[in-house]
Amino acid sequence: MKVFLLLILSSIILLYIPLNRQKPRFNFKIKLDDLIPLIPWTVWIYVSYYLLLPMSVLLIWSSSHAIAFFVTQIISTAFASLIWKIFPNGVVRPTINNHSNINHRILNLIYNHDKDCNGLPSGHVLHSFVSCYYLAKVFPQAWILFVGILFAISISTLTIKQHYYIDMVATLLLTPILIEISTMII
Repeated sequence: MKVFLLLILSSIILLYIPLNRQKPRFNFKIKLDDLIPLIPWTVWIYVSYYLLLPMSVLLIWSSSHAIAFFVTQIISTAFASLIWKIFPNGVVRPTINNHSNINHRILNLIYNHDKDCNGLPSGHVLHSFVSCYYLAKVFPQAWILFVGILFAISISTLTIKQHYYIDMVATLLLTPILIEISTMII
């Protein structure tokens, strides 16, 4: 069952790619977004997400929470994909002219690969929240660590200009609802 759910989750996550290639028709930039500086070194926190998700799968796999984790990730990702499809929204990113250090080169690589659609909900924040929530259930003694990881990844989406403030906050508010809906389905 877990292998089947992992395959479904992987397939739904891959929908991000064609949905990200849409032309955004909306964005949620507010004045606060102009006050948040671009902090290139935080790209390392941002890319830590790509370790968090697979590590979550490995660490949660043998627990009693594995099925709930997968179902929640599937429902959350499907919901995000639906929003991105019917309400394509995005983020206008800055131009990186300085390619002299690794942080700027990685940012430029991200900007070139990850197009400017799929702003709200933030996939990074959504998946990180679900992962950290279930990791905290499996390892309750380390819950503060998982809150810190979620907070750091969420903030990094702003400091590398991948998302607007409203994208991040709305995703943080939406995810508990998606977790609750998923729990009712299981």
